[in-house]
Amino acid sequence: MGCAQRGFNLLEAMMAMSLLAIGASLALPSFKGALERTRTATALNHLISTLASARSTAVMRRQAVSVCPSQDRITCRGDGIWDDGWIMFVDAGKTGQPANSGQVLRVAHALSPSLILRTTPGRHRARFQPDGRSTGSTLTLSLCL
Repeated sequence: MGCAQRGFNLLEAMMAMSLLAIGASLALPSFKGALERTRTATALNHLISTLASARSTAVMRRQAVSVCPSQDRITCRGDGIWDDGWIMFVDAGKTGQPANSGQVLRVAHALSPSLILRTTPGRHRARFQPDGRSTGSTLTLSLCL
């Protein structure tokens, strides 16, 4: 009686590996698209939650609260580039800058390198008054890949 052979021979293993490689190459582009959509949705949700939190904090504290782009997580940038993150701070003096690091209430870190977040010219920060209103011109933020 002979022994039955178990396992794969070289040809079968090479065929299985080539089918696996073809399947992976077909699935990779759709995975990248799903990953980018997830990153975009996460950044958008984080921004919306920061703005909502700033409004409710302004009402709760009865002080002006601002959200602005920040590169160093301490001061506001003077341009409309939000890619490096943003800060939420008590803006009691309505200066548009935190008086000190203790005024910073929330920090958002940089976005994914594939995402761009910009404001339209003219208004670079959102400020909520103690009654929850945001006065002045409309702040428009654009999130793009």
